[in-house]
Amino acid sequence: MKPAGTQHVAEFFNCSKDILNSVDEIENILRESIETSNIELISLSSHRYDPIGVTAIAIVSESHVAIHTYPESRHASIDIYTCSRGPASARILDYLKDKLEPGTTRIAVLSRGNPIEVTDTNWITDDTGSAGFDIRYHIEKEIYAKVSTYQDIRIIENETFGKMLFLDNDLQISEYDAHLYNTSMASPLIDAGIPLDHIAVLGGGDGGVLWELLKDGAGKVTLIDIDDAVVKACKTHLTCICHDAFDDDRCEFINDDVFNYLDGTHQFDAIIYDLTMHPEAFIDMDREIFLTDLFTKIMSDLKKGGVVSVQCCSEHDKETLELTKRLLSKFLTDVNFTKTFIPSYCTSWVFGSGIKS
Repeated sequence: MKPAGTQHVAEFFNCSKDILNSVDEIENILRESIETSNIELISLSSHRYDPIGVTAIAIVSESHVAIHTYPESRHASIDIYTCSRGPASARILDYLKDKLEPGTTRIAVLSRGNPIEVTDTNWITDDTGSAGFDIRYHIEKEIYAKVSTYQDIRIIENETFGKMLFLDNDLQISEYDAHLYNTSMASPLIDAGIPLDHIAVLGGGDGGVLWELLKDGAGKVTLIDIDDAVVKACKTHLTCICHDAFDDDRCEFINDDVFNYLDGTHQFDAIIYDLTMHPEAFIDMDREIFLTDLFTKIMSDLKKGGVVSVQCCSEHDKETLELTKRLLSKFLTDVNFTKTFIPSYCTSWVFGSGIKS
């Protein structure tokens, strides 16, 4: 059929957090944006989620406008569909950008009524968030793909980086430079010269850090990861990274949420934080509050004089780096940060460490 309208699908990043959690503010902005487009507002409905987030949907004379907000990550998803081919959708979008003040945006424009073609299916785009750029990886061969209870898991083969693990399109590790990441995580423990009789790895389901610790002579390593589907996939398809670590007698795998597992009874010599510093996808609170609670639990299970090693973020993610510095300085002494260039990440990665006094 002939084109029957224009649809703008947009993602707004780093918006005003206060606006995103206010039903009144979102409704007013949505209503005003429609007024600027010279189309008729028929009805408007909204809902504020408990404890955070707003959805507002307007039925207009030419279709609909919808906003869904994620205040915990300062993010808004926008959907604007007008059945004419005029500038109404663009005007609404411009108004929303002006009022929500996103730091960056992603916008797709669809001509509705025509077939929607999907192209470049043999590429993965890793969104680097606030870093100001994206990275695209060519899929020479797809080795494994599964949507688990928690995330989309993909293992691919790439011409340059070899086998690569992606979770929700976010690159975790690659065969080519896994050793750089793993040694950066393990070296603060080795350099501290403390006993390594029992170490905990939080996350790290690919097994790379686990293997590095066992190789370096750790007595026992307990790896806690919520998604056993990741561990199973990596044991089968990423032995180039984890080797035989999961079958080592010194390895204990706990399939659990670290929040449930860390209860103050374990008393590890060292703890490696191989989890994300961007938990916004699965939390419904401010991430600094969430991470503060998590680091409180980490401290309760760490011996006095024990070491914490943390993967932080890209050197370009200044907001997360400042947050990590506040967290480590609050809980640890002798806090230190290093940078390692990881070629497959296309950036230098920041690692932090400190000692429990």
